[in-house]
Amino acid sequence: MLFKSLIVSSLVTSSLAGFMFRESPSEGKRCNCDGDNVRHNKSLENEYICGDKRLGPHQLPKKLPLGTFVTGYDRFGKLSPNEFLGKWWNSTLQPDGNETGWIYPDKNGFHLDEDLLPMKAIINLEPGTLVDRFGYNTGRYISPATAPFSQRALNPQNLIPDKKKEFPNNYHVYNVTKSFTVQAGPIRPWFDQPGLGVQFFLGEGINVKVYLDSEYLEELDPSTLVRDGPGCGFEREGDDIADGDL
Repeated sequence: MLFKSLIVSSLVTSSLAGFMFRESPSEGKRCNCDGDNVRHNKSLENEYICGDKRLGPHQLPKKLPLGTFVTGYDRFGKLSPNEFLGKWWNSTLQPDGNETGWIYPDKNGFHLDEDLLPMKAIINLEPGTLVDRFGYNTGRYISPATAPFSQRALNPQNLIPDKKKEFPNNYHVYNVTKSFTVQAGPIRPWFDQPGLGVQFFLGEGINVKVYLDSEYLEELDPSTLVRDGPGCGFEREGDDIADGDL
């Protein structure tokens, strides 16, 4: 019961964290793209770090709400791009001819206790709760809306816009319309990110699309997070929060 209370408390903290950061992400410095793990494509170097799509987009979002999520984000966690890929990318070929790809944590990515057991609890997401995710609706994970990107412990490729470029950085916001049960707990530090935000795991064989199709979730425009900011006068100088221009 105590653990479940701690998770609920964490949800409140995570949902507010996105609005507590300063307005713009740091510009950072130019990356050293040397090394055999980096697959440099000169034609893509203006779009992706080192011209390698796996390393994510050159430009991080600056407009609200996404700009707050990446403030202070250290993309490679003090590693060079080559070191980062050497640590987190598995180039072993599978029977279908594709590489294994990103190395993900076991036990569904939950932080582990001293006995190496996942720290999680079963909770109900109630109507009116806002959740989100970076990635397509075929995924099985959502988080409290506005949680900082570094707390999600995702790889930088998750910041690439969707194929149709309809959603900035492939970011999606959902409103819970009917109560449903999830596994909730802290996110294990991974991809050289601090993690420890809260994740909701939908379960084996269940993804976001299932809940959208059954109307347990409805998708919202990300600008909703700005319009629903705390109190009046939330707009900031220079912000343009028109729909479709986040």
